[in-house]
Amino acid sequence: MPYVQCRYERAVYYETVGKGIPLVFIHPPGMGYKTFYKQLPLAKDYQLIFVDLRGNGKSEAGKERITMSLLAEDIKQVLDKLEIEQAIILGYSNGGSIAQEFVLSYPERATALIMSGSFPEVNNFILRNEFKLGIWATEMNAINLVANVLATAHCKKHETAFRHELTEHIKRTNPNVLSRMYKAGLQYRSTEHLHEIKVPVLLIYGAFSFYLHHYIDMFKKRLEDVTVVLVEKATHQVPTKHAQEFNRIIKSFIEKKVPAQTSS
Repeated sequence: MPYVQCRYERAVYYETVGKGIPLVFIHPPGMGYKTFYKQLPLAKDYQLIFVDLRGNGKSEAGKERITMSLLAEDIKQVLDKLEIEQAIILGYSNGGSIAQEFVLSYPERATALIMSGSFPEVNNFILRNEFKLGIWATEMNAINLVANVLATAHCKKHETAFRHELTEHIKRTNPNVLSRMYKAGLQYRSTEHLHEIKVPVLLIYGAFSFYLHHYIDMFKKRLEDVTVVLVEKATHQVPTKHAQEFNRIIKSFIEKKVPAQTSS
């Protein structure tokens, strides 16, 4: 299986499929690369790179302090292993914080930044308490509960097989690492550095994710080139519950904003 050795000698798991412009997917804490199962049709046009963040899914766990900088470095190590100089970086939910940190830390390695349901800081009651609930659950070692809640939230009622697969993958996450990831996400703040991001940015939100919509203005005021799309009748789980629309939005953005010569 494909692994890359990252800092602190942690083996980070990744998968790649397709050819064309590289597109890296960064999942939220705990969920693993299977979060993006429904994005596989994009492999017809792009090289898709899926990663299990350290301590998540098939990747090794350790006792080191988790930071967005460390996780962004892991993404860079995967790209180095694949000999990919530049890629589009896509982060979902708190995975968007890692994506922001990657583009800020390694601007020469990114051709565009895509974020779904993401934020530059945690500054509202609902989101803050979602993180605190995650920290509480992981510190109580309730990883089975976390897995069932996350998988159920991301699947439609009839998707029994997908829900089971996602649940089992989330259960592989090390609860101690997950707690540290939630804490890192709660503390992360890129707001004062957003102006440093020079690549085109796509923001995708569910039209019903009202508690996240104030972040749109925060991003728009600080980013040079930003496109915002609200997905109708959607809440937060756009990549899984509205996959066809999500994939279409991504493809349209890439065609308009990412030069074809960046293809590998």
